[in-house]
Amino acid sequence: MESPIKQIALPLSLDRQFSFENYISDRAELIQTSIKALVVGNGEVQIGLWGASASGKTHLLNASAELARRSGVQLQIYDAAQLLQCDASAFEGFANCDVLAVDNLDAIAGNPEWEACFYQVINRCRDGEFRFLFAMSVKPDELATSLDDFQSRLQWGLMLQLPDSSELEIREILRKRARLNGIVLTDDVISYLMTHYARNLSAQMEILRRLDGASLSQQRKVTIPLVKQALLEHNL
Repeated sequence: MESPIKQIALPLSLDRQFSFENYISDRAELIQTSIKALVVGNGEVQIGLWGASASGKTHLLNASAELARRSGVQLQIYDAAQLLQCDASAFEGFANCDVLAVDNLDAIAGNPEWEACFYQVINRCRDGEFRFLFAMSVKPDELATSLDDFQSRLQWGLMLQLPDSSELEIREILRKRARLNGIVLTDDVISYLMTHYARNLSAQMEILRRLDGASLSQQRKVTIPLVKQALLEHNL
């Protein structure tokens, strides 16, 4: 009989949009080395990532999934915010895997059934059934949990804080992401974007997506006039 819960996959990319190579941070080497070692099975068995919105949590989970795919490692990835729509008891029967990855794990805080479920998930991880990688917006001791032991178990493994991207890092990320799409962003275009629009990574990534579409449809290079035209059409 098919399990009532199905795998809820994050939007994985196989075109290098989410890779360790294009993750930029002043702590990138430590973060990447630790996660890669978990994925291939020669490092920590439990790693938690925490950081603000657009700090790279989902990026790193998707990069881990791509590394697992290339390495022949069975990785299952879920979004805890979506899991809340399911019965926690059904999750006990999820398929066997080498690595269990969960984004937005803080979404289950305050839900006794799901906290108890992941309490057992961590126990199973520590017993060697699989390796566990998860991401949250805050560190575990700031969660308002119903089950104190759940909060403490989240801290059994390595916890890595993802720093917010600086303006210089956002500029470099924009340049690299654009290059992967075959777009050249000049310094003056990047400066225009950083001056006239929100200086956070998620907002700039959305703008880049719109510019990519405009550049392709009009067969034009991305210049400041094209930026103005494309973003005006989207009321940005």
